[in-house]
Amino acid sequence: MRYRRFGKTNLHLSAFSLGTMRYLASEDNAAQTVERAIALGINHIETARGYGNSEPFLGKALQSHRTAQTWHQKIYITSKSPPTPDADTMARSIDESLQQLGIDFLDCFAIHGVNTWEHLAWIENPQGCMKAVHQAIADGKIRHLGFSTHAPLEII
Repeated sequence: MRYRRFGKTNLHLSAFSLGTMRYLASEDNAAQTVERAIALGINHIETARGYGNSEPFLGKALQSHRTAQTWHQKIYITSKSPPTPDADTMARSIDESLQQLGIDFLDCFAIHGVNTWEHLAWIENPQGCMKAVHQAIADGKIRHLGFSTHAPLEII
C-alpha cells in the first residue's frame, strides 16, 4: 500500500481509503469489510452521520483492534456531518458521532455537503455550526477540519 501526506495535516494516509457508505448490509458485513481493508494496509476509514448505521457499525468493527491499545495510532477516522443553522445542533452531532464510533476524537472532520447559499451562511454565521466545530477542536474532539460540496463554483 502506498501512503501519502493528507493535505496540510501531516497524516500519512493510505492512497486508498475505506468509505463506509455501502457496507451497511449487516454489522457482520461491516466488520468483515473493515478487517479486510486493514489487512490490505488501508489506514483511513471515512464515515458520515448521514450513512445510516455506518458509525455504530464502524465503532463495533474497531473494537477488536482496541485490545492492543494502539489501533488509533494506526487507523485514522474521518466522519462528516451536514452544516447546521446553529451551534447546539452541530455540537450534538459531533458528540453523537464520537459516542457511536466509541472514540474520544476524530482525526478528521468534514462539514459534509456545503451545497447551497444557505449552508454557506450557516457556516459563516459566528453563532452557527462553526462555533461548535471550533469548540470541539479546542476540546480535542477534532484534530483536522475540512468540507465537501457539490455546489456551483460561485458558492465554493
